[in-house]
Amino acid sequence: MRKDRLCEKIIEDNYAAVFRFCNARLRGDIYGAEECTQEVFLLFLQKKDELDLSGHINRWLIAAASRITKQYIRNKTEQAARESGDIETVTEGPFEKHTRSPEFDMLTDDEYNLLLRYYSSRKEMREELAAELGISINALYQRIFALKNKI
Repeated sequence: MRKDRLCEKIIEDNYAAVFRFCNARLRGDIYGAEECTQEVFLLFLQKKDELDLSGHINRWLIAAASRITKQYIRNKTEQAARESGDIETVTEGPFEKHTRSPEFDMLTDDEYNLLLRYYSSRKEMREELAAELGISINALYQRIFALKNKI
């Protein structure tokens, strides 16, 4: 029972900070930030027995929020790829213009198409994508990481 009260206190004390972090990472997507924040605390409650609750749990919460917001952005990118057409068609066809959600407006068409191709291809195909671009697989990962941060 004592651990449950401690968990409630941790959630109370850290909810606003985790929400602000998620909202900043998602660039003002309040609904997405709320969804990610809730996922962070669901994960926290699932792992409460494995965590050191007496330490700096806020670091763990922010690290979890970082991973969860990245996954949220990745899922939004994949969803945009699906909404713009059949995924198989998208991965095989040309990547000129696709209808995309406003979250991706800050990307150029080339950047957006690279994200589409990256997330709509199987992991094994990413080396081929890197070769097609004339870069190493690590350079491709760095480029994708930079694009995700731009979003």
